[in-house]
Amino acid sequence: MARFLKHEAKKIGTAPGSLIFVGNKRSDVVSIHAIRYNAESYESFPDAKLEEIGGIVQEGSLTWIDVFGLHDPDVIQAFGDKFNMHPLLQEDVLNTEQRPKYEEYSEHNTFILKMLSVDRDHSAVLTEQVSIVAGKNYLLCFQEVKGDVFESIRQRILNQTTKIRERDSDYLAFAMLDAIVDNYIVSIEYFGNEIENLEAEMLVRIEPEILPRINTYKREISSLRRIVRPVLEIVFQYEKSESPHLDSKTIPFIKDLQDHVVQATEAIEIYKELLNDELSFYHTSMSNRLNDTMRVLTVFSVIFIPLSFLSGVYGTNFKYFPELEYKYSYPIFWTLLISIACLMLYFFYRKKWL
Repeated sequence: MARFLKHEAKKIGTAPGSLIFVGNKRSDVVSIHAIRYNAESYESFPDAKLEEIGGIVQEGSLTWIDVFGLHDPDVIQAFGDKFNMHPLLQEDVLNTEQRPKYEEYSEHNTFILKMLSVDRDHSAVLTEQVSIVAGKNYLLCFQEVKGDVFESIRQRILNQTTKIRERDSDYLAFAMLDAIVDNYIVSIEYFGNEIENLEAEMLVRIEPEILPRINTYKREISSLRRIVRPVLEIVFQYEKSESPHLDSKTIPFIKDLQDHVVQATEAIEIYKELLNDELSFYHTSMSNRLNDTMRVLTVFSVIFIPLSFLSGVYGTNFKYFPELEYKYSYPIFWTLLISIACLMLYFFYRKKWL
């Protein structure tokens, strides 16, 4: 199965804006969690009902709504109707294979990104799509499953003295982007350590099982590159945005986030090149090992050429062989063979061919 283009056959022939879930099938119920806060107050709404959302969002407070589960198009459409989400945006939210991107609408700014985790047992990158819709007094976060990298943000919101309690959805969106990018760096660091450890192993000894590991890391680094590179474009667009939903006070933080994304993309490129070097080093080492083997075999073949010649001469069936009548001909013959072999071995050793 194609790893980077999955489930897209479901959408073939459908009109743009058709609400079709693209992703792994799920049977669990979509859950909604909301928190509403401002500088003075905080209120949580766990397991909120869809029909309650309209009453939770209030003027003067910021409401962060998490939607866990994208497999029910009716739920996404209900949020789309409530918050005036464009049909194409709703379609993108339902498509878990959507490329990361940033878009602006009159009532909100939207971000679609991938959240990462690492399966350390199999050295594999696991992805989950996150769609963020940030408008006045509200922020919607659509996720495939429960469990994310935003718990530290939730803890900061609980603290009444933090800056995030006084800011609108643009700053909360920045904080979420920052958490996602920090998680990118953690994932890249894991693979970076694995790649550097592999390099150290290769300097000691080259084994055939190293090649599958190199190919695994190359595949996962390519996956990371595909996910992280568009985020640089997203952050750049957000920093240059003239959207009314972006406060100028947030822009310096976005510029700092841009530096983090650049750091992540540069690290990916470095490890990508390092893997290419390791692959080249592996093939060169294996080729040299084969050459060494062939050289040893060739040396021994060359040694046996004169020995075979002498054995062939004295193995013929001529009637008259004066040497055969001599008493010490047999030991002399063996002495001659061994002497020739030793002289040739010494010669090859001096030439450093052995």
